[in-house]
Amino acid sequence: MSRVIPMLLGVAGLAAANVLAGRMITGPLDDLTAEHRLNADLRGLGGPRVHRSAAAVSRSSDTSRAIALGLALTGVLAARGGGRAAAGVPGLAMALASGTHVLSSSLVGRERPGLERLGTVQPTSSFPSGHVGAMTALAVVLGGMAGSHPRPARVLVRCGLAGYLGALGWSRLYNGQHYASDVIAGYVNGAVCGRLAQRALRLP
Repeated sequence: MSRVIPMLLGVAGLAAANVLAGRMITGPLDDLTAEHRLNADLRGLGGPRVHRSAAAVSRSSDTSRAIALGLALTGVLAARGGGRAAAGVPGLAMALASGTHVLSSSLVGRERPGLERLGTVQPTSSFPSGHVGAMTALAVVLGGMAGSHPRPARVLVRCGLAGYLGALGWSRLYNGQHYASDVIAGYVNGAVCGRLAQRALRLP
């Protein structure tokens, strides 16, 4: 119980920060109109191949795929005998990130970009990005687990994870599914939720 309360307080504080930031963006900051141009400019630079690449990267973070990946990692860790705590971290991290997104987005209610959306159309608010948040949380956990490997492998894994997250953020902007501030908030949420999950289950 002593580890659950700090985790829940952390998620509540994170969600409150999201709501405050989202309300500022949609209110006094006039929806950050410069972000609207960024989405259109990115789309204007692409062609058919870029369209396909953006769609593929974005689909890799779809809810069904993210859940399947989290469950698969949990199963692998459990089979390796690392203990229930280690096996539960990926799923917990993604659950915290998803919970933060659902709570925050329902209270912010930011409209999605006016640009034609490519790929899966989400019914939720644009701020913050739930896809980016969940995958960032998972990446933080995987990056932490890579710490037990030799340095070359550790660096390779972490660089690969960072590269994927960068590509995912770009794809969400390119496809017209999010604004830049939505993606940045998703990165922050995922990083915090990943650390909260690690601390709650006492994983280094």
